[in-house]
Amino acid sequence: MKPADIALLVGLCLFNTALLIGLLLRASRPIDLPRLVRAASLVALVSLLEVALFWRHALSWAGAVHLAWLDLVFVLPSAAIAVLAVRRDRREVSRGARRAAWLALVALPLGAWARYVEPHRLQVEHATVPLAAARAGSSPVTVGVLSDLQMLRVGDYERLAVRTLMEHQPDLILLPGDVFGGTGAAFHEQLPDIRQLLSLLSAPGGVWIVPGDCDGHEGFDTLTLGTDARVLHDDEVYVQVRDRSIRLLGLEHFRQPGARLRAFEELPGQDDVRILLCHRPDVVEALRPDSRVDLVVAGHTHGGQVALPGFGPLYISSPLPLAVGAGGLHSLDGRRVYVSRGVGMEGGQAPRIRFLVPPEVSLLTLR
Repeated sequence: MKPADIALLVGLCLFNTALLIGLLLRASRPIDLPRLVRAASLVALVSLLEVALFWRHALSWAGAVHLAWLDLVFVLPSAAIAVLAVRRDRREVSRGARRAAWLALVALPLGAWARYVEPHRLQVEHATVPLAAARAGSSPVTVGVLSDLQMLRVGDYERLAVRTLMEHQPDLILLPGDVFGGTGAAFHEQLPDIRQLLSLLSAPGGVWIVPGDCDGHEGFDTLTLGTDARVLHDDEVYVQVRDRSIRLLGLEHFRQPGARLRAFEELPGQDDVRILLCHRPDVVEALRPDSRVDLVVAGHTHGGQVALPGFGPLYISSPLPLAVGAGGLHSLDGRRVYVSRGVGMEGGQAPRIRFLVPPEVSLLTLR
């Protein structure tokens, strides 16, 4: 995040904190639950006005989400501490208000978990993809998926993700885009380390990458120099893994797949496994209901990054159903798509958090 963005968000957060505490502690009136609710509602309204004021010029939608997050995990707990610190002999604080203040303090450990723990709680997800009898082989094929690294620099966590994947010795490795989440200058600075990281990836069926939303840096394709990886720009490749024939289409132009995808679907033959690799999972809706494509592998949604118990993700940046964008293997009218929750997190002004949506390395077993 740019220093100016940080300064703006911190400034708005501190203003909201001072406003809420001031509304609660002004004069000598008793503090009760209705007063807490009115004060919090007014600050929420002020936050909306702040977003409207700075919209597009300084705040993106991600910045608006970040401000809401700061209000939840900093502004409310700060006000709660102020209420709990009021001496009983100086100000009447109702039992309901104190209970609400204690409840607001729960946001502190939850915020710490979402910011510092869950983003690094890497999981290994397994899914089995059954294939038609015509594409059966003598043994299963394992496809490793490493999506949405979105690294700002190559560190121990990124090396852990690669090492975790390689420990399972996949037959084919797919990276559905969003490899680097920093600026163009940072990309070129980190390029040697990115190459060194990617050089650790190898598989009999190859290592294949498609560009994602944040992979538009000049010279992006050079990140694979000296490695076994290759970037696909609407390219089709044919690989042989033991007795299985695999055709892979790496689709870059996911918004208008057009003729390239149609040609891939209409290739003759029934015994080859066909995989479509794309950053955004939306492309599955461009497939025909009886598509010859056996599997779409994508990322982009990060599983929503934040989910609520019993509900799931709040937002998945995709028109697909929430349950699909939340991650995992799904079938939409017979069209199979695997959506990875990814390794990294949303960049820019977005809060770098995960809650009930741990990062993942994926292993898909084709049978």
